[in-house]
Parts: sequence; structure tokens; C-alpha cells
Amino acid sequence: MEHFLATIKETVNPVTQPVGVNLIRDVSMIEGLKIKMRGKRLAICQQIAYSRMYSWSTWTDSETAHCAIGTACTGMIQPPQRIIDGSVNTGVYQETQQAAAAMQKLMPRVKPGVAGVLTYPIVRPFKEIVPDLIVIYVNSAQAMRFIQAFLYHKGGEFVMKSSGDAGVCSRAVAQVAITGEPTVEIPCMGDRRFAMTQDHEIIIGIPFAWLERTAEGLTATHKAGIRYPIPFQIPSDCELPPDYITSGNDTKLA
Repeated sequence: MEHFLATIKETVNPVTQPVGVNLIRDVSMIEGLKIKMRGKRLAICQQIAYSRMYSWSTWTDSETAHCAIGTACTGMIQPPQRIIDGSVNTGVYQETQQAAAAMQKLMPRVKPGVAGVLTYPIVRPFKEIVPDLIVIYVNSAQAMRFIQAFLYHKGGEFVMKSSGDAGVCSRAVAQVAITGEPTVEIPCMGDRRFAMTQDHEIIIGIPFAWLERTAEGLTATHKAGIRYPIPFQIPSDCELPPDYITSGNDTKLA
């Protein structure tokens, strides 16, 4: 974990903290943990916001997870009928209920049975708890660097899927937990409105098993000259107005 954090800092340096996420099925795992935000009604995106922006740990269960879509995506509840049949999205994200149901049918969801979701900045992990996955918010150039790292060992292409809704809970958490593969996702409306996500931000989700592989890819491509921030090619003899350009007469005055 320390190597991953050091590599992220050197090669990408995101503005907010990488967040560890655990989908806890046995609540005895969190007994005795000093969790900063507990017993508050929070959406999954808000939990991650507290952890990445304030370095606070958070916990929600089926009683306190506030967003039904995110709660269902992370396996804390069975998806309610209004979600499955698309009525929750009809006339909002889709024109018809049939279209909304088709979108919901493809939304990644962890199998029910999750007792709660634990989030925390990985710079301050809990002893003896290994994160199931890591969530990082970045800009588009930093997302490019992660994709390059993901493809470094085997090449190919990186395929991104999005519903335009439930971004972090369905794709960066649920999809990563289900597939064991990293993901890149666009934050949804709720993430922006209620969890302070900025217009430029993109979500990276990385399964724990991929951390070392990702760090290796970032390090290797960094050494090869692919750097962030991206260095601009600054031209010599740039086109200034004539009176701005130093002349032979100017040097004589010196």
C-alpha cells in the first residue's frame, strides 16, 4: 500500500485522497473501529467525499445508507421494484419506462448480503483491514495516465461503460467488486450536487489485487517520459508584437 501511495504521489498526484472501500458482510470486522462518520444518513458518493476530501472514515448500513440506487448497487438491499422497473428514472434520464428499465437492467449491482460500506483514506487505513478496492478522483489527463498503467503489461484497449447515473456506486464500486477489473467512470448528478464533485473530475476504481500492477505501469511509463503534469512544448522566437521583441538597439542600451 505504501508503495502504491508513493507511486501515485510521484506520477499522478491527485488533489484529493485515494479512498479505500470495503463491502462488509460480517459486521464483527468493524467492531472496535474508530469510525468518524457513523449513524448519519449518507449516500455512497458522500461517504467517499468525506474520505477523500476530509480524510474521515465513514460507515453506512441498510438503515443509514440514504440513496436507494447506491444502496442497492452495493448490495445492502434488494433493488426496490421502482428501480428494477425503471419508474425511478422515467421522464428523467429516459423517455419511457421501458428505456429506463433497460438502463437499470445493465447497471452493475453486488449481490445482496452486504452489511455495510466502510470508506477511509488509504493513508490512514484500519489495522488488519485490507480494502476491497480503491476509488480515486482525478482529471482527464490523470485518468489517461491510469489507463496507460492498466494497459502497460498486456496492451489491448480499455473499455469504459457508463449509464450517466449512479457513477461511483455502480461502476467504481460495484463493477470493480464484481469483475475484479479497474474502471473509469464519469461522476453522476448526485455526486456533483451532494458530494462536491467538480466538473473536471473523473472517477478511477481499482481492485486491491491491481494496486501493484497499476503502480508498476505508472512507474514504467513515467520513466519512459510520459509525465504528469503534461509538459508543454514552449517555442523559441514566439510571435510577439514587434515592440515587445528585444532588438539590437535594446542590447546596446544595456
